[in-house]
Amino acid sequence: MKKLLLSTFIGLVMCAGLSAQTREFITVKGKVNFPPSAENQEKFPFVLKDKSMKDAEVYQTIKLKADSTYEIKVPAKTPRLYTLDVFGWDRITFWAGNDDLKIDFRGEDTAKVKIKNPPYVFIESEGKDNQLINMLNWENYQNYQNTIAIGKRQYMAMKAKDTAMTKSLTDMMMEQYDNMATRAKWYVRNYKNDPQVVYALNFVSARREKDFILAHVNPLIEKYPWLQEAKDVKASIDKEMAAAKKTEMGAKFINITQPNQEGKNINLYDYLKGKKYVLVDFWASWCGPCRAENPHVLKVYDKYKGQGFDVFAISLDDKKDNWLKAVKDDKMPWAQVSDLKGWKNEAAQYYNITAIPMNYLLDSDGKIVAKNLRGDNLEKEIAKLLGGK
Repeated sequence: MKKLLLSTFIGLVMCAGLSAQTREFITVKGKVNFPPSAENQEKFPFVLKDKSMKDAEVYQTIKLKADSTYEIKVPAKTPRLYTLDVFGWDRITFWAGNDDLKIDFRGEDTAKVKIKNPPYVFIESEGKDNQLINMLNWENYQNYQNTIAIGKRQYMAMKAKDTAMTKSLTDMMMEQYDNMATRAKWYVRNYKNDPQVVYALNFVSARREKDFILAHVNPLIEKYPWLQEAKDVKASIDKEMAAAKKTEMGAKFINITQPNQEGKNINLYDYLKGKKYVLVDFWASWCGPCRAENPHVLKVYDKYKGQGFDVFAISLDDKKDNWLKAVKDDKMPWAQVSDLKGWKNEAAQYYNITAIPMNYLLDSDGKIVAKNLRGDNLEKEIAKLLGGK
């Protein structure tokens, strides 16, 4: 009888704990310190989305109160990640579970020269649901600031034709990427039993760390069968593996026809005719590392264009003016195309491009002979293929 009573008591305690962890809604409130104009708010609204990408589903459009504050109810019966996109200036992903949250934003950049370099955003709450996200975001913010600083110095070194400094800064840039991946993996290992760890997994490269990700995401799916984000991570691995097969050495690159700056369609295979090697380069005007890499690509282009080397650049911009200005500012004379669909660009989708800069070197038949050539590696590869000329 005592055992029966004890079992009943434990069962009631467990049920009570489970119900205590399940809330229909949580409250998210805060303030946007520098809201953009009403016109820009209409053009780029403040929204609650299911993911951070531009093509994510929008659940709610948020209107600020007269004092620039906001307050919304967010469904939390099934705990999950949501993203707040604040007028295109700030963005934060948070966990909706047990805790009400307070999240303040800067809003529009008030500097004389406005750039989309958002500040660190802290998720404030009484609980620990968003502790991992706060810590990882701080790591990523610091890493991003370092990357921007290195990128600026790299750009100046390239303009000054200081090859030694350019190489040193390029190595430093790559170290920043590797360092962030190492830190993300540390968080994954330490928070492996928490459902929020799916956020950290998004900072780990599916291309390079497939086995590591699967080793952590499979137990999450088993432990939390309701955790859609974990299933999405696994699906992205499958997508990455399929894309990897498409970009194996010797694979034929998909033919691409997209508009250039004047709106004329340019066909990749037509562009290959008469060339020995063409670098298909994915980039965007808003991508700092891409812009830092452009002067180096220009140097290689100028040196080897008479020997059969050319470039076919695919921009992941979605604003034509920004794209055209970057092409002009960086003095890029090669073919430039873009369907202005951002990350949903046809070729980017086909090859699952999730980070830029990214490039593929094709021979005259459109077959891939090398990929992700950056810094001095591009010039070394072209020199080798063209006989060291």
